[in-house]
Amino acid sequence: MPSFARALIFKHESYFSKHDLMQFPTQFVSRVGELSKAELLMDTIESLNRGSKWFTEATECIWAIGEGTIPEYMIPIMNQKVQEGIQIKMLIPMQNVPAGGQPVTQRNVELRGLSDLPGIVALTEKYAGVCLRQIDGKMDYSGFYGTDPVFHNWVKDLFLYYWEKGKRA
Repeated sequence: MPSFARALIFKHESYFSKHDLMQFPTQFVSRVGELSKAELLMDTIESLNRGSKWFTEATECIWAIGEGTIPEYMIPIMNQKVQEGIQIKMLIPMQNVPAGGQPVTQRNVELRGLSDLPGIVALTEKYAGVCLRQIDGKMDYSGFYGTDPVFHNWVKDLFLYYWEKGKRA
C-alpha cells in the first residue's frame, strides 16, 4: 500500500477501525489514498443535508448507490431533476427493484439492482461522496465527501464498477 494511503488510514484510524474498506475490490483499496483531499463527515444529518444540497445543485447527472428507496424528502428534488432532463442512475438492493420491470418511463432515468451493495455512493458532475459499511455490515452514513477531481474520479470509477454488475430493472 502506498505511503499516502497509509497516511490517510492512519489520519482517520478511528473511522477505518470501524468501517470495512476491504469490502471493495483490490483495485479500489490500492487507490484509497485518492480520498486524501476529501472531507470525512461523521455526522449523519450533516451527510444527508450535504447530499440533498448536491442533488439540488446538479445540472448534468446524479448517480447513486443506496441501500433502500429514495427518502421521502428527496422525492420532490429527484422529480424536479427528472423534469430538467438530468441523467439519473440509481443502483439499489435487488429486493427493492420493482417486479415486472422498469417503473420509470423517463429516458433520462435508469434503475438497476444488485444483491450485495458496498455502501452509499453518490455523485453529481461536481460533488462526490462515499460511506463505507461498518465492520458489522450496518450503515451509519459517515463517510468521505468532496469536490477534489482525484477523489471524484475514484468515486466515479467505484460507481461504474458496481453499475456494470447491476441488473436492469
